[in-house]
Amino acid sequence: MSRTGLMFILLLGLFSSARAETAVYTIQDAYNSALRSHEAVKIAEESRIQTESRVDQAKTYLYPRLTGNGAYTRYNEVLPPGGGFVFQPIDEIRAGIVLTQPLYTGGRTMAAWRAAMDMNEASRHELASTRQSIMAGVAESYYAVIKAQKLLDVSKQSLVRMERHKKVTEREAATRKTKANASALLRANTLVNQARIGVLRAEDGLTIARQRLSLVTNLPADIEVVEPDPLQEPEESVAVIMLTALQQRDDYARSQLDRKVSEEFVAITQGGHYPQVYAEGGIRYTQSEPNTQMDGTIYYGGLRLQIPIFEGGLMKYEVSEARSKQRQADLASSLLKRRIEAEVHEAYINYQTITAVLATAKLQLADARSNFDAVEGLFAEGLVPSLSLIDAEQALSLAERELVSVMLDRQLSIIRLEKSVGMLGKRS
Repeated sequence: MSRTGLMFILLLGLFSSARAETAVYTIQDAYNSALRSHEAVKIAEESRIQTESRVDQAKTYLYPRLTGNGAYTRYNEVLPPGGGFVFQPIDEIRAGIVLTQPLYTGGRTMAAWRAAMDMNEASRHELASTRQSIMAGVAESYYAVIKAQKLLDVSKQSLVRMERHKKVTEREAATRKTKANASALLRANTLVNQARIGVLRAEDGLTIARQRLSLVTNLPADIEVVEPDPLQEPEESVAVIMLTALQQRDDYARSQLDRKVSEEFVAITQGGHYPQVYAEGGIRYTQSEPNTQMDGTIYYGGLRLQIPIFEGGLMKYEVSEARSKQRQADLASSLLKRRIEAEVHEAYINYQTITAVLATAKLQLADARSNFDAVEGLFAEGLVPSLSLIDAEQALSLAERELVSVMLDRQLSIIRLEKSVGMLGKRS
């Protein structure tokens, strides 16, 4: 029974180990891991928490303020010294509660609340924009791993072909020991070594690509990735895509909110120099030793009006600064709009160019493969020299690498286009 249990545990461990070794990650897994762990996302989330707190802070200025106060005072003597109407006792205790309700603050209280609401909404767009930037970086790193894997496969295939060529050359050199055949064998050995170097470099490139993906996603550096399904091709015209970008880009939405916030700050600055009206009510308690006629509990209420009369031009200068910041926000929003249009146009043209290159790369690979198969057959029959086979191999290897790069670059071009439109990660 103990042997059976031990065997079961060993088999279970081997099975778990095998599963762990073959664990693979999709691009969505990489997205999720990066969005959970990346510091930039956490920083943006903390900014969102701060702006939500500012909204709550702005609300508090709409509510009445209740303030308590108290004091104890000891004097050196009683005045007047002879007694009678005492106006300075030896000991005095004062306590009170004051309730203050703002009635009119020049509009700055409501303006501050609206500005806080806009800033909170802007932080939401900032968080969404940060998430898209992280996802774009993850996609770049993820497809770089896939490209490195495919280039490693291409390098290995090239090595296999060169080793096959070397065997034929060895057989030819053993059959006919001529200087030409000996030279061809040396050249074949050199090409095999070059192909092996290519494999080593491709393995190094794959290791580096995995490390970069791990840095962005916080996933293990030795993971296996799955090539995603082909992405949906854009069907709209570039004009429609640009219009969509202005509607969907979170950074542009934030710039619009920044403009509104700057307008509210002008109102806040102006309101600080307007008359202020407050309603006040309170209770004041006084106890002295010896007693005075001011001792007792007093209830009071009324209105308090504050009117700035002369501030040395402070309002003019502060409002001028606030209006300048408002103009800056307007200019920044206009500049961002132009940059978005240029970015979308560049991404769209890049996608179209890579799509056209892909069609040519497929034809190039088909021709290079057919040519290599034909030349390899002729070389085996001794009808063409080894240089022809080498040229055909180099052309085939170059075509394979080109197709791998173009196919993955095309997928990345679609992701970059989605990022420029502001739709990355938003499509269902």
